[in-house]
Amino acid sequence: MKSSRLFTVYCSLFTIFLAHALFYYTALGTDAVDDAYISFRYAQNALRGYGLAFNPGERVEGFTNFLWTTMTIPLEAARVDVGRASMLIGALFGIATMWLVVQLAKNVGAPRGAGWHAAFLLAVDGSFVLWSVSGMETPLFAFLVFAGAALYVKEQDERRKTKNEPSSSVLRLSSDLPYSGIFFALAAMTRPEGLFVFAITVAHQAAWRVCAERRLLTWRDLARIFAFGAIFAPYWLGRWWYYKSFLPNTFHAKVAASGPAAQIERGWHHLAQFVGVHLSWIVVLPSIVAVLSALRSLVVGRRSFWTTYFAALIIPYAAYIVYVGGDWSVGRFFAPLLPFFYLLFSTGLVDLWTAVVEPRVRAWGQVSKYAGAVVSVLLAISIFVASSWNGEYGIYIRSFDAGRATQARVTMGRWLRANVAYGTWIAVDAAGQVPYFSELPAIDMFGINDLHIGRLQIATLGQGTPGHEKFDLVYVITRQPEYVVIFGTLLDSVKEYERAPVEWTNDPALQKFLTLYRRKK
Repeated sequence: MKSSRLFTVYCSLFTIFLAHALFYYTALGTDAVDDAYISFRYAQNALRGYGLAFNPGERVEGFTNFLWTTMTIPLEAARVDVGRASMLIGALFGIATMWLVVQLAKNVGAPRGAGWHAAFLLAVDGSFVLWSVSGMETPLFAFLVFAGAALYVKEQDERRKTKNEPSSSVLRLSSDLPYSGIFFALAAMTRPEGLFVFAITVAHQAAWRVCAERRLLTWRDLARIFAFGAIFAPYWLGRWWYYKSFLPNTFHAKVAASGPAAQIERGWHHLAQFVGVHLSWIVVLPSIVAVLSALRSLVVGRRSFWTTYFAALIIPYAAYIVYVGGDWSVGRFFAPLLPFFYLLFSTGLVDLWTAVVEPRVRAWGQVSKYAGAVVSVLLAISIFVASSWNGEYGIYIRSFDAGRATQARVTMGRWLRANVAYGTWIAVDAAGQVPYFSELPAIDMFGINDLHIGRLQIATLGQGTPGHEKFDLVYVITRQPEYVVIFGTLLDSVKEYERAPVEWTNDPALQKFLTLYRRKK
């Protein structure tokens, strides 16, 4: 492809992504989602000398995105609009991931056009685009995981190319450097699932060595593990020393390690919903074809390496999402898997087209050249309608009115900051925007940032919304917060509190969304 044409295709691809991102930027109320502000709150307190803490003096690890959280500290220091800046940074990571997909497809010899097609589908996929501009760590994690995977595949390729070829010591040293281990370590510092991905990578490499070379691991494989450990181990020991906990408080607040049946059942429904808004289970057929096509000759080769690796990542990761009970979103947890899935999907689709359709459309003459492009566009439109319009927008944003939620919480937080004395305790159900903008110490009533609530044992875990099941009203009342900000009217029947006789907004729609209670004197 000529450079000018290549530039045009890249620009077109990224324009589609950015137009889609702008749609979600507007739908979200032109600000990051509430959960993103939990990280910003930690960064805010760190900058003020309180450490990575939700409330000064409390060491609770209410976040699972250390690298992303620390990356926002300079934004806080520069006094930029951290919510919108994080959305922009996320969009850039989304674009970078799409670019990596195209590059990897070229490097591994995927069928012609598969990389571009995969990137095109990412640009129209509602889950990938929404969570790229959510202000959360999802796009950074997706980029780091895919970059680590791409380097892992490339390192395998370079090893094969130089195995029996004379080369300079510099070239051999360059090819032996385990860059993938570094990226996987950074991914694991962004989300704990990065450790799981790296474990799968090590297992895949070991299995591949046994099948192809009759040995377990090479020195280079061990160097990859060492590079990962040299970065990740100090971080993990540091967080364990600081928070005195093996797992973050967010895990305790959302998941039972024993995996109760209700939790797993909810996780399965979450997976089924996600697949359902991506054209249902038939969407996995091309990916299966891609793997089977690579293995059909029973020869251990280049294509079978990366296709089996991608499948080895997707299947256990999806099983893990089911095990932890899914998420309150439609596709936030699945978004990092989409670059892997769509490259497999596009590869299998090209295989199916070449074997089944192409021989039958050759008789169409010149029209046959455009048949594939027409099918690709129609497929992309279908993915957009299903995953974006009916999926993320229809289920998450439109039904919940995410834009109004953002406006209400930001308005409430700013009113509290302007009208309530500094240091006054509040309690909140959504622990992001209200605590961040009010800058007041806050009790997180769902326990993400509270040790007591987060570690409650409840028999019904898995039957409610993930992260919104643990609640101890007696404990909250005992701590006597001066104000309680909550969605709905739960505290109307609590004798210790009354609706605050103040006008925190003159917008009736926002007043209906949030209720402000005040402790009775």
